[in-house]
Amino acid sequence: MEPVAHSGSCVPVSNLVGRGTRCSEGRANPRPTGLRARPRLPTKPAVRRQEPTVSTDVPEAPPESLSSPPVATAEGEGTDADFRSGFVALAGRPNAGKSTLLNHILGAHLAITSDKPQTTRNRIVGIHNLEDLQAVLIDTPGLHKARSRLNRALVDVATAALTEADVTCWVVDAVPLVRSMQKEPNRSPLTRAHTVVGGILTDNSRGPVVVALNKVDRCHRGWLLPVIGAFSQAFPDITVVPVSAKTGVGVEGLVDVWRKLLPVAPPMYPPDQWTEASERFLVAELVREQLFRLTKQEVPYATAVEVEQFEEGPRQADGSRGRVQIYCRIWVERGGQKGIVIGKGGTMLREIGQRARQNISELLDARVHLELHVSVKERWSESPHMLHELGIS
Repeated sequence: MEPVAHSGSCVPVSNLVGRGTRCSEGRANPRPTGLRARPRLPTKPAVRRQEPTVSTDVPEAPPESLSSPPVATAEGEGTDADFRSGFVALAGRPNAGKSTLLNHILGAHLAITSDKPQTTRNRIVGIHNLEDLQAVLIDTPGLHKARSRLNRALVDVATAALTEADVTCWVVDAVPLVRSMQKEPNRSPLTRAHTVVGGILTDNSRGPVVVALNKVDRCHRGWLLPVIGAFSQAFPDITVVPVSAKTGVGVEGLVDVWRKLLPVAPPMYPPDQWTEASERFLVAELVREQLFRLTKQEVPYATAVEVEQFEEGPRQADGSRGRVQIYCRIWVERGGQKGIVIGKGGTMLREIGQRARQNISELLDARVHLELHVSVKERWSESPHMLHELGIS
């Protein structure tokens, strides 16, 4: 029988091996990161406008980091007649860097990332507020050939976002394309997968498509021009912007292109709101992020995380947030996967909890008591009810 989690108690992992429970507790960093607080952005010069045409300019150095301390947008934001507002869908193949791009633009860790493809499972909305722009960014699961019910649901989530977006940003990994050009310079580096994905995006997108040619920090700039040319030839109506979501190279130029394409409209969200996601959802995602980073092979893909309890204590005497007690259920599909997630002597579950708790504490700006339970639900990824409960279908 699974143990019942009690607030205020902390049961050592060594006493619960086989039952799959642990807890982790710690103090948050002092930096406030409330969901209604705008991500902290640096002071930057006015963004240069440019026409939505194929861009061949690769900046030599990244712009100022978006994670540096913020400045608030000007008072009266959204009252200008030239203010633009709309939805931008970040779409493309798995592991192209969509979530990294979203996080860099927001200056906040909203979408989880890992070196494994198909990390993103849900439609994640981040809100980028500037003095003359509110771009509502929709991070989507990677487009891929789906066989299981879970993967089909992920593709459905991605394609549905295209129909509501004013602009579709097709994020493409430039590295394999450059390598292909280096091996066979006289052939187009675009593969059948690029043709298929490009067709899906152009056929299903409500608005124009912009290519963010990502990871240019890992490419020799001399090989980027023929890659850009290949896209221009295959998709004449698509704008191509070389960027690096990791370093920030070209990101301001990409936002410039979006600005030109988004409609003139008032903001849809308050200027201090930076996401639609609830704290419970983000907590589950931060736990799942560590499952993807720390486990291997099929295990991370066979896991799901549910927040069963989220209880906030009274505020502290100084007005700061009280301790938050969180109980999460990690679902796996087989008993062997449960053993891997727990680890020998509970070491793996302890590491997952410690890493996740640190990120959750920073997100909530509070002390966090995190307890994780591991349970088996066979073939949960084929269950329509389970996928619905996880917000995927």
